Amino acid sequence: MKEKITIFLLMIAPVLIAQQKWQGVIPDSLLKFSFATLEQRINSAELDLKKKEFYTEIYYRKAIIKDNPVDLANALYLKALISQDKSNTLQYADAIIALTKDSNDFNFPAKGYILKGNFFLINLRLQEALGNIFIAKQYSEKSGNLEQKLLINRYIGLVKIELGKPEEALPLFEESHRFFKSKPEMKLDLIFVEWVMSDIYIRLGKIDTALFYIDKALRDLERSNPYYRYFEMYKGICCHLKKDFAQSNLFLNKSIPLIKEVDDPLNLAVCYYYKGENIMKGDVNPANAKDYYEKADSILIMTKKYSRDLRDNYIRLIEISRDENDDKRQLYYLNRLIEIDSYFNKNKVFLSESINKNYDTPKLFAEKEKLINKINQEKKIILGFGGVLGIAFGFAVFYLIKVRREKFLFEERFNKLMQVPLYEIESAEEEPMENLILIKDDKAKPIAVPKEIVREILKKLTQFENEKGYLKPNIKQTDFARELDTNSSYLSKVINHYKGKNFSQYINDLRIDFAIKRLMVDKKFRKYTIKAISEDVGFTNTESFGRAFYTKTGLQPSYFIKKLEENNNR
Repeated sequence: MKEKITIFLLMIAPVLIAQQKWQGVIPDSLLKFSFATLEQRINSAELDLKKKEFYTEIYYRKAIIKDNPVDLANALYLKALISQDKSNTLQYADAIIALTKDSNDFNFPAKGYILKGNFFLINLRLQEALGNIFIAKQYSEKSGNLEQKLLINRYIGLVKIELGKPEEALPLFEESHRFFKSKPEMKLDLIFVEWVMSDIYIRLGKIDTALFYIDKALRDLERSNPYYRYFEMYKGICCHLKKDFAQSNLFLNKSIPLIKEVDDPLNLAVCYYYKGENIMKGDVNPANAKDYYEKADSILIMTKKYSRDLRDNYIRLIEISRDENDDKRQLYYLNRLIEIDSYFNKNKVFLSESINKNYDTPKLFAEKEKLINKINQEKKIILGFGGVLGIAFGFAVFYLIKVRREKFLFEERFNKLMQVPLYEIESAEEEPMENLILIKDDKAKPIAVPKEIVREILKKLTQFENEKGYLKPNIKQTDFARELDTNSSYLSKVINHYKGKNFSQYINDLRIDFAIKRLMVDKKFRKYTIKAISEDVGFTNTESFGRAFYTKTGLQPSYFIKKLEENNNR
C-alpha cells in the first residue's frame, strides 16, 4: 500500500509544490490532533485563510504518515478547497478519484467528482459540470450519504439558476436549509445556503424575502466572513430594485473592493452593471452609466466567461451606441449579445434534457418505453407488408433513410452555424516581414511583393470590409484593384495569402457572412424574398447567391431562414 500511495504523491507533486503556502515548522504535538478536529477547524467560519492553510497542512502531513488512501484523498480535497489558486483543481480531483475509486468509502470517490463539477460550474462549463455531478450522485446513492445527496442537489440547483430556472432551484436549497438549521456545527453551510436563497428570491422578484436573509447575515456575520461581501452586494441590488439608488450605490461601493480581493470577476462585473443602472435610472445619464457597462464588458472579454445575469448589460450598450449613432459599436455589442445567447441556448438544450431525465420528470422513462414499443410495433407492420410489397418497400426504406440523413445533416449544419458567433471579418494581422514577402503564384513561380504594398493593400481591404463595400454588385477584380491603387496581380496574391481564398470567394464570403448575421437579428429581413435578399447583399441573381450560401454553410438560404423562424417562435 505504501508503494501505491508514493506513486500518487509523485503524480501530484508538481501541484503540491506550486500550491504550497505554509513554510513554517509544525510541532509534533499538533500532529497528534485527530483528523475530525483538524477538519472542524478548517471548516470553521471564524478562522482566517492563513490559519485554515496551517491546519490543512497538518492534516495533509498526518495523512502521509498514516499511509491511508482515503485520508490522503480528503487532505487533497481540503487543499483544493482552501487554495486560492484554482488552476490545479482538476489535477487534485483526478488524484482523489484515482486514490479512492475502489475504496467503497462513504464519501469517496464522490467528493472527487463533486470537486470537478464545482470547478466546471465556476467556469460555466455547464455540460461538464452536470456530467461529473451525475457520477457523484451514483456513488452517493450507493453509499446512502444524505449530506452528499443534499450537496449534489445544491449543485443541481446552481445549474438550474444558470439556466434561468430559479423557481426549480428553490426547493432544493430549502431542503438543505431545513437540514442545516438543525446542525449548529455546520454554520458555514447554512450561511452559504441562505446566500444562494437570497439570490433566488431576488431572481423571483421576492425582494422583501431576500432582504430578510440579507439583513440577518449583515447583522450577524463578521466582515471577515467570506460571504459577507456578497450579502453587501445583494443588499445593493435589492436597494436598486426598490429604486433606492443612493443606498444601492452605498452597498455596492462597499462590496466592490472586497470582491476584488478574492478575484471574483463575474460578481465584480455584476456590481459594475448595477452601478451603471443606478446612474441610468437615477440620474438618467447614459454617458456616465456607459463607463460602468463597458467595465462589465471588459471583464467578460478578459475572463472569456459568459453570464446570463449580464445579458441586459449589452442591451444597454446597444441602446447607448444607437443613441450616439455609433454603428460600429452597436454592431459589436449586438454580436456580443448573440454570442452569449448562442452559448446559453446551446447549453440549455442539453442541460434541460439532462436535468429532466435525471431529476424532474421520471415519467419520461415511461413515455420513452411507450415510444419504443410503438416504433417496434410499426416496424412489425412494415415488415409484414414488406413480404408483399418487395422492391417497392425496399425503395421506400432507402428513400426514408436518405431523407432522414439529409435532415439530420442539415440540422447539424444549422446548429453548428448557430453555435459559432459571427463577427465582422477583420483584417489579418500582419506577419513578421523582411523587406520582401515571397508569395507563390498559381504556377509556383515566386513573385516578390514589397511589404509596404502588402500593408497598404491590407489596410485598404480592412477599410473596404468595415465600410461594407462588398455589398455593391458587380465588383470586378481589375476595377477593384484600380480603386485600391494597385494592380490585379498584387491584389490577387495578397488575398490568396492573407485571406486564404481567391478574389471571388473573398467577396462572396463577406456577403454571405453579412447575410447570415442580418438574418439572425433582423426579423423584417427574414420576410424578404430570396431575390430581394440576394440583391440586398450584392448578388446579381438568386442562383449565384444560393450557390455561394450553400458553399459557405452547406445549407440553402430558404432552409436557414425557415429554421431561424422556427427557433424564434419556440
